[in-house]
Amino acid sequence: MEKSFENAEKTSRLLDGLQNQLNEAVLNLHIYAEALHLFEDDPSTSDILHKHLLDTVAAPIADKLLHTLDMNNKLKHGVEIRENENEALLLSTVDRASLAKALPESLSIKAQSLVETLAGKKVESFMDALKALADESGLIVKNPDESLELSKLQRYHKDLTEQISSETDYVAFLPKVVALLFFKVYNKAILVPEKALSAIITRLQDKLADSAGKLLTEYHNATATLLALRDAATGAEDEDCLVDRILTKEELLQEMMPKLKVLALRSQRIRIVPNEV
Repeated sequence: MEKSFENAEKTSRLLDGLQNQLNEAVLNLHIYAEALHLFEDDPSTSDILHKHLLDTVAAPIADKLLHTLDMNNKLKHGVEIRENENEALLLSTVDRASLAKALPESLSIKAQSLVETLAGKKVESFMDALKALADESGLIVKNPDESLELSKLQRYHKDLTEQISSETDYVAFLPKVVALLFFKVYNKAILVPEKALSAIITRLQDKLADSAGKLLTEYHNATATLLALRDAATGAEDEDCLVDRILTKEELLQEMMPKLKVLALRSQRIRIVPNEV
């Protein structure tokens, strides 16, 4: 009897903790997903952005949900578990499939559907599957709260600003600048994967002053060349020559970086005509 009561308490703590984490994680996913519709006219870039969001934000949500439901299922069957709400999870595709299949049938079918959406290219499909599994589990995927969304966006802007101010790596600097400029232009958060960097910069150029767009493009071209030179320098016979070229390119970026930092950090938000979005 005592053991049953203890397990009931553990179950309550697990599900309460999961609900709180789910609320936060779904809000994160929502604010990034809001930018995706801007790329509907560019299917290849849209696919990249959807897939990146699924891999970086959606997958951890699925991992936490599957792991917690698995622990809850074990508790119901009297199996001892180790509670650690803050445990970082990084499940493989095989791990996710295994956990999903091990759940009771009513949950298992929906959990397997959720896992399948991670291999797809649509965040909307993931959200639909997530809501279905959460509902079956007695959890709630809440609709975004405007005040919480605004607070999250303000924090996003503040964090990006701080990161750009302190960033010293020439290559890591650029995606952060692009994300902040995108936010100032469209008032939307975006994750910037390397494969979509060029397309996002192109989308920004029409909204920036000619000089700003030129600086952003030149910096991007310089970082792309630097990365190519670094790759080529590994084990190359003419390594000394390549090292000189790398140093020259780094000097150019060192000169351009403060100018781009000023562009990104200037206080005013860039205004655009609504029907041009």
